[in-house]
Amino acid sequence: MYDQLRILEKMILDIKKQYQLVSAELSSLKKHPATDPKELTTLQAKLDSSYTERDGAKKKLNDLDNRYQNLAEAHHMIGEEQDKLQKQISQLQQENSELLQHNNELKQQYSDIKQQNNDLQKKNQLAAERTQVVLKRLTRIDQAEGS
Repeated sequence: MYDQLRILEKMILDIKKQYQLVSAELSSLKKHPATDPKELTTLQAKLDSSYTERDGAKKKLNDLDNRYQNLAEAHHMIGEEQDKLQKQISQLQQENSELLQHNNELKQQYSDIKQQNNDLQKKNQLAAERTQVVLKRLTRIDQAEGS
């Protein structure tokens, strides 16, 4: 068992040495990173392309915002126009109702006048008939007096 502990201790020391080496290498890389020119160029191109995409997206966003503003303004104007037309419709419906009522009153007056006219025509006809009777009687009286 003692041998196993020695082997384990040796392994721990080896791991510590390896950790120190990796730590030192990492520290060195942090201070002086190794740069690959091709990788740097690729990353710079990706960065530039992402800037271009971002600018394009900003332009699209601004265009969409302007379009939204225009549509919102048009919607508002349509709403106002719709309100005006609705008021006009209400006013025209009111006027139509009043005209229909007036028309019905005029129809009633026409009917009353027509009835009065018929009554007057009957009275006129009756008066004409009576006048004829009176004229005939007067003519007979005149003829009787003249003979």
